[in-house]
Amino acid sequence: MTQPGRSEGPGRIVLGVTGGIAAYKTAELARLLTKAGYDVVPIMTPWGARFLGPLTLEALTGHPVRVETPAHESSEGIGHISLIRSAELLLIAPLTANTMAKMVTGMADNFLTATYLAHRGKTLVCPAMNTGMLEHPATRRNLAQLAADGVAICMGEAGDLACGEVGAGRMAEPDIIMDAVRMHLTPDIPALVGRSVLVSAGPTREDLDPVRYLTNRSSGKMGFAVARALRNAGARVTLVHGPGNLKPPIDMEVVPVTSAAEMEAAILPRQAEMDLIVMAAAVADYRPQKAEHKLKKGHFDGTVILERTTDILASLGAAKRSGQVLAGFAAESEDLLSNARGKLERKNLDLIFANDISGEDLGFGGDHNRITALDARGHTIDLGTGTKDALAGQIVRLLAEKI
Repeated sequence: MTQPGRSEGPGRIVLGVTGGIAAYKTAELARLLTKAGYDVVPIMTPWGARFLGPLTLEALTGHPVRVETPAHESSEGIGHISLIRSAELLLIAPLTANTMAKMVTGMADNFLTATYLAHRGKTLVCPAMNTGMLEHPATRRNLAQLAADGVAICMGEAGDLACGEVGAGRMAEPDIIMDAVRMHLTPDIPALVGRSVLVSAGPTREDLDPVRYLTNRSSGKMGFAVARALRNAGARVTLVHGPGNLKPPIDMEVVPVTSAAEMEAAILPRQAEMDLIVMAAAVADYRPQKAEHKLKKGHFDGTVILERTTDILASLGAAKRSGQVLAGFAAESEDLLSNARGKLERKNLDLIFANDISGEDLGFGGDHNRITALDARGHTIDLGTGTKDALAGQIVRLLAEKI
């Protein structure tokens, strides 16, 4: 069992749980945090411990759960102060309207609220309550005051509530909270803070007829990872992405598109306002002439007439202004470096990231990539093979150097 005074992995998180039915999600959140390497120390309010068994969190985190009030402390002395001083983040999920009100007014009637008052670092809360409670003027005032006090707030999407109603108030899903945790715990990169950045990701779909389309195997995972890493570094990110199954990252402008023409219309007008553009999308080079009606076997001779789409990356390179950084990707199955170098030069890029898609489980659709970076000065940097999230961190550091 991990000792309370020791932090391992990327950092220590104190996880607060209050008394709401959404506490059932916190078990999965604790699992994800621990799996990611965080040292998670749980605190529960007395009502939180009635919704989720403390033994569950102890088994998932390796730490005993603190539930007692400060008045009941004995051997630990002022344990809430010593505990929170070793933490990088106080994360409260779920946060009920009751505990929120206590935080705003400075009450310290249990271990969690006392810990909050003693904390001088980052706090992230995930509200969960009935829609009526969330929309009440008192709750709106309390949310605004928490934000003014420097507390980060991660809201969930509207949906089915435990009370049977449908609306806002659900706690954010554990994967969304994980995204918020990484965003708040990743150090800024000074060169990127406040910079306007555009990232493209995913495939495009080009309609063949009303029911069929042509596309490619891109999942968008690499582009999404780069967008998250840039956001985590402090940039203001716009993500333009093609169709897929990925959940968009939080805290950035997200522009979903379908076709190459739609991606062109979303990206080119935004170029002038961007300090950095990273084209990770696999944009179709050709589109078919769309049939007005469904192609029938008895009347279709198998001929598909294709026409060129606009080369968005080349258009960006031709219009690149002084000081603007433009980067692209080159997915290649052969002659990786020579093909990537040619693309970098033809399209007036500052950086290109060549990913080898010849290996099994690498490139499109997978969670790993093998990437080599090439720049306009002739430098070649082997970033190696790794998860797309890990490679995105290396990519962003290279982009920051160019900025």
